[in-house]
Amino acid sequence: MPKRPSEKRRFRISFNVVLFQPEIPQNTGNIGRTCVALGAKLWIVRPTGFRLDDKQLQRAGLDYWQHLNWEAVDSWSKMTGLMQWERTWLFTKFGSKSYTGATFQNGDWLVFGSETSGLPDSIRAEYADRCLSLPMVGPVRSLNLSVAVGVGLFEAHRQVALLE
Repeated sequence: MPKRPSEKRRFRISFNVVLFQPEIPQNTGNIGRTCVALGAKLWIVRPTGFRLDDKQLQRAGLDYWQHLNWEAVDSWSKMTGLMQWERTWLFTKFGSKSYTGATFQNGDWLVFGSETSGLPDSIRAEYADRCLSLPMVGPVRSLNLSVAVGVGLFEAHRQVALLE
């Protein structure tokens, strides 16, 4: 049975989760809670479909929102200036590579699109070699955003934790 990392080691692992123009406050709140659980920073690219002081957002994040390391950025162009592209992964149903085929490292940037539109074609085209997909065998168009973030972030965490 694999050894469980100690509390101290577990929180040295850090990732950046980027939400491109999220629309549903409850999803963002749930994602924030997941980020707190794994010590990841949440980046929110505006515009959003809700106010960042929205009660639904904070309710979904429960009492963990106060512990969340997060930042809102006014545009995608500003966001790209902050990211390290050689360590960035874009999650999209159009990715040609499975998320399990990526080799994640501490500090990676995991980018997710909005609930209704995903990531724009222009972003996917520019970074096609960095696009990952979550395989789905059933007749669904996409997964809920908070589920997709959870799957991607926990896989990244799992890989890095195995290295420590």
